[in-house]
Amino acid sequence: MGDIYGGGGPTLTGTYLAVFWTHFCGFDISTAQGIIGGAAVVSAVCAILFGLLSERFYLYRLGRRFGRRRFFIMLCSPLVLVTLLMWVPGLPQPLYFVLYVLYIVLLQMFGVCYAALPGEMTTDFAGRSMLSTVRLLLSGLSTAIIPMFASWVLSHLGEGNAYSYQLFATIVTVVFACVTFASSRLTWELTPEEAGFGEAELARRRAAEAAHRRTLREMLAAAGRVAREYASTFHIATFRIHITLYLICLTLQDMFTQTFVFFVLYDWNKTAAFASLLLSLAIMAEVFKPLWGWLFIHIGPRNLYAVCYTGALTGLALLFLAWRTVGVLGGAAWTALAVAAFLVWCVFRSLSGTLPWLIFPFIPDVDMIVTKRNRASIFSGITTFLRFICTGLASIACGAFLAATGFQPNHAGVQSAGAQAGIAFVCLGWSAIGFLVAFVISRRFALDQRGDLMLLHEIDRLKSGGSKDDADPEVRETVERLTGIPYDQCWR
Repeated sequence: MGDIYGGGGPTLTGTYLAVFWTHFCGFDISTAQGIIGGAAVVSAVCAILFGLLSERFYLYRLGRRFGRRRFFIMLCSPLVLVTLLMWVPGLPQPLYFVLYVLYIVLLQMFGVCYAALPGEMTTDFAGRSMLSTVRLLLSGLSTAIIPMFASWVLSHLGEGNAYSYQLFATIVTVVFACVTFASSRLTWELTPEEAGFGEAELARRRAAEAAHRRTLREMLAAAGRVAREYASTFHIATFRIHITLYLICLTLQDMFTQTFVFFVLYDWNKTAAFASLLLSLAIMAEVFKPLWGWLFIHIGPRNLYAVCYTGALTGLALLFLAWRTVGVLGGAAWTALAVAAFLVWCVFRSLSGTLPWLIFPFIPDVDMIVTKRNRASIFSGITTFLRFICTGLASIACGAFLAATGFQPNHAGVQSAGAQAGIAFVCLGWSAIGFLVAFVISRRFALDQRGDLMLLHEIDRLKSGGSKDDADPEVRETVERLTGIPYDQCWR
């Protein structure tokens, strides 16, 4: 249930916050996008800190009582309610920035800890895929239901009233608080002993920390070790490809979400309620989630990436066609084209967001054959950090670009041709270029079910005292292909 918040949180603010701020809080587009982007960049550092803290939280009494992952998930529940102040007009602009930073920090804290759970709750390939598929199904449902609910509220209460936005934002945020608390109580994770924090290790670490207070030099050295820990994730070839595809697709999805309502308002000349109605059609994509999970197991990630990017590019082309035929096609025909185009796009956009998280639980397996450790939260931390850095920079660039084209957001104004083209380029053009690049990169992705099973068997053999000299040649080749590291340098 937690991914109702994990998927719905970015949808709520990404789709409606910039519109609310520009319409009711006196922001221009560059300031609104600048706050959103700047907050994401500033708070991205927290993903690194939460990854490290979550990894070591079993050292502390709170962690051993509530869990090193679930404690932070539970903490999101009350704090997310504070961020409702973002939806109150008339506050100082720095306060909006602080509140949005808090909102993003909470999403990061949740994402770092929650993403580690499927890999810890089971080691079975199909089991992990099932867990990831179900959580992504709920995430996708939330991204569809939130716009559907918003469309209903805006249609009945009117788009010109701040309280219309405040009503659905409040109800959705309360739901976020409920599901994060529930998921902190209904999941499980590695025990301290399974995670390498048994009593002996705990005593050794505490004794080392109590031996002396760290000097500034020692603290800087420790910070350097943390930086090297995160940098070492890029030694893994599979992770390098995975993170590149993830950042391209998720960053562009964020940009699409942030500009789509503007695209509908000023390029299609429709209402925000119509935009929300289209966004709610994303619920149709959830029908395909079980199919994606089945295909992930049976045709492998690389082939599914090809299906994903081809379909996404087709959807973007149809959305572009709908823009160019506004006023040319009749009302019913154009609406049918717009709906069909968005359905194609949202189905494959959903897959592009689903695939990286289906793959993520297996990345620590590839790393473990090298480092002998399960570093799931380290990978989750660096992934979240880079995502928000990229999203923040892209948001700032988006706002600056739209302002440069002459875009002036308001309720009833007609934008210039340059501004309309700028909105379309940010919403559709950037995504099309990104998905083309991702398609090319995805052809190098090699991890599949057979390869992961080989890794797990080899890890078990080495844990049992097996010699690296006795490794099967095919296993050696698979390990080297997935890690990008010579086999003899693995299992250090």
